[in-house]
Amino acid sequence: MPIQIRRGSLVQDRFPDLVVAALDQLPTSLVLDGELMVWDPEAGACGAAALAARTPASFVTGSRTGS
Repeated sequence: MPIQIRRGSLVQDRFPDLVVAALDQLPTSLVLDGELMVWDPEAGACGAAALAARTPASFVTGSRTGS
């Protein structure tokens, strides 16, 4: 199952647990469009730190380099 960021890079290797859960629970023809969020139980809210640990900064912040 591919996971693609807005700039076109494939990042499913960074989210193997998400890939397994999606393959187990979702139809194979489904296309989802959205943003990943990580729940931080200690903070009691969604936090970017846990996601940032698994992804490049441009994926978390949406920043773009180049054109």
